[in-house]
Amino acid sequence: MRKGSAIAAEHVGKRFGHVEALRDASINVDYGEVVALFGDNGAGKSTFLRVLQGIHRPDSGQVTIDGKPVEMSSVRDAQEHGVDTVHQDLSLAPDLSVVDNMFLGHELMRSGPLGALGFLDRKQMAERTDAALRELSIALPSLNVPVSQLSGGQRQAIAVARAVMWSSTAVLLDEPTAALGARQSELVCSMMRRVADAGRGVLVVSHDLPRILAMADRVVVLWRGRTAIDAPARDLTVPDVVATMVGYAQETLA
Repeated sequence: MRKGSAIAAEHVGKRFGHVEALRDASINVDYGEVVALFGDNGAGKSTFLRVLQGIHRPDSGQVTIDGKPVEMSSVRDAQEHGVDTVHQDLSLAPDLSVVDNMFLGHELMRSGPLGALGFLDRKQMAERTDAALRELSIALPSLNVPVSQLSGGQRQAIAVARAVMWSSTAVLLDEPTAALGARQSELVCSMMRRVADAGRGVLVVSHDLPRILAMADRVVVLWRGRTAIDAPARDLTVPDVVATMVGYAQETLA
């Protein structure tokens, strides 16, 4: 497993007109580590995540990937650096199969007549999909069913597996348990742990404080656009996190 920082941001600031969304936000996610990003509504979590995704360019501060400073202006830039995202809406095509969703935008082609590329290499796509799911211990009834026929937890698993398959550095997850029941949420948390154990950095943005706090290695809490806490998860309780999210006790917990 690689060592050191997978993705990080230092002293990031971001304005939208007169609105200061971020004013001193920092975070670091090491390889093999799960970091939880918490914050109340309006704290800057979504803006910070978009900076790490390459959607927003910071007005100040620096983003680094694999320990190297980067300048990004699109999601594609982040993907080229090995960083992929599991969005809250999953970005899955419900009428397509598991295999087709895993390779959406990354389709594999095989040679047609006279060497032309004209056919999907479904055999290789299916084999790679099966291997990616097995790596994360994901069991599905079939790889050929439309994802609309799968449970919410299974669809979330596919989205995570797809991000892992196309990433090499870090996986960012936006509210991965928001629409799931208790059992499915626990399965997704276990899967995030396996992604980190496989050597990637994992950053999860969530309002599911008890469950994510119990699973994460470290916790970062944003308050009014700045990092108020960056501490080992084992040193924090849910009341600690909530108090910081709403503006209490930063000085004693930072």
